[in-house]
Amino acid sequence: MNQPPEQGFLEKLKQKKVVRVALVYILVGWIVIQIGEVSFEALILPDWSLALLIVIVFLGFPIAVVLAWAYHLGSNEPAGAVDSPSEKGAMASVAVLPFTDLSEHQDQAYFCEGIAEEILNELCKIPDLRVASRVTAFQFADKKVGVDEIGRKLKVRTVLEGSVRKSGQQLRITAQLVETADSYHLWSRQYDRTLEDVFRIQEEIAQSIADALSVTLEESRRGEQRVDPRAYDYFLRGLSYFGRHTMQDTVYARQMFERALEIDSGFGRGWAGLAYTYGLEQLYFNASNINRDEALRASRKALELAPEWVESHVSAGLAHCIVQDYAEASAEFDKAIELDPESYDALYFYGRSKVHEGDLPRAIELFEQAARVRPEDYQSVLLLPQLYHSIGNEDAEMEAARRGIERARAVLDLNPDDNRALNMGAFALLRLGEEEEAIRWMEQSVEKAPMDSIVHYNAACLYALAGKADKSIDCLENCHLKVGSLNREWLMHDSDLDGIREHPRFAEILALFPD
Repeated sequence: MNQPPEQGFLEKLKQKKVVRVALVYILVGWIVIQIGEVSFEALILPDWSLALLIVIVFLGFPIAVVLAWAYHLGSNEPAGAVDSPSEKGAMASVAVLPFTDLSEHQDQAYFCEGIAEEILNELCKIPDLRVASRVTAFQFADKKVGVDEIGRKLKVRTVLEGSVRKSGQQLRITAQLVETADSYHLWSRQYDRTLEDVFRIQEEIAQSIADALSVTLEESRRGEQRVDPRAYDYFLRGLSYFGRHTMQDTVYARQMFERALEIDSGFGRGWAGLAYTYGLEQLYFNASNINRDEALRASRKALELAPEWVESHVSAGLAHCIVQDYAEASAEFDKAIELDPESYDALYFYGRSKVHEGDLPRAIELFEQAARVRPEDYQSVLLLPQLYHSIGNEDAEMEAARRGIERARAVLDLNPDDNRALNMGAFALLRLGEEEEAIRWMEQSVEKAPMDSIVHYNAACLYALAGKADKSIDCLENCHLKVGSLNREWLMHDSDLDGIREHPRFAEILALFPD
């Protein structure tokens, strides 16, 4: 809805701190006049002196206002700067950085990341606020980078930063919201509470940010749970590992979620996290009956205990995808999107499920939606070229490849160690005719993750597409013998491997699997 002209003008005055300057000037001017009224007679000054002072104060008012407007305008428009978040026609935006660990032993990084991620998730519920993704914002952890540079690189107008000092059950959390254009603090606060109050602190910070940016935080539709603080602590440890997207870290995350559930078996989000780990290991690292069954069991518990959490339905959707119950998987993903239409995980994993089901047009729609929800994400975009190729849309295939590699390069510029960006980006480079760079990216990816099965498998696909059959099969053998994880279904149906199917060594690999 458009603002009335007078309301929009008032908002612009507030943005440029003109209202604040005017109020301060009026207060100071009134004090000066009061002092003059008392002291001029004692100083034996002419009667007209007080009148002159009043005239000077009044004449100075418009000058002060104009200077305030002009100064703020000039100071906020250097080359490459980001406009104010409240500019008419511009959406408010924020990046949430991992909070700094100020604890005595410097061993609470996982807790600091978890606090920041929970606040980020709360802010994502605000329809008029663009929130930089965790993946991109967290790249600035421990980097000595100013908020102005963060604003330029992430295209956000504000940054939330803070610190945590945790000692036993005692917490001191400090948070501040900073404008990237001029480093002006819009809001800051310190919380001295116990660990049991951590959920309320997160909600209060999110609400304060919404107030500071003049946007509305929707009331949560998730059922509030009473969680044992010790269980929540292990849950945050699990999230920290899970966000690294490697096979070993997925196992570590599972161990943390299991510890959380040992303490509080009624913790629905803990069950959802556990289901995620089994589901992703089944899909990407190690297809087994145990992973399949545990993903189903854990997701059922998550739905039973936390049916209003998006994560519960996404974990259930993944579990049903694994057992090829695609109708039930779709129902769970649809419910997740109903709860939160902007959930990247729901859109992304729904897209993966549709690929497995063979519904490629719907998968394309979901990945495109995921890419819009998270403008920094490269994964959803880099999965699109192969899908467009499969439906015969060459123009869209090449456009998606260019878009995906642009996003991957942007992420690698912030974090050269993002191995998934290297691994997935190599395929886009190959499609664009950059074979030498594609192979270099894939080689770097394999070197960084020598025990990661999905990395070896993707390398095999890339070399097959590049016509390097022996090198492709070497990677498949490494995947099976060295890492111990290879999916026969992928081998049988992945079109990327069509170029090596007639190779005698490929038949030997297939023979390792029972029919």
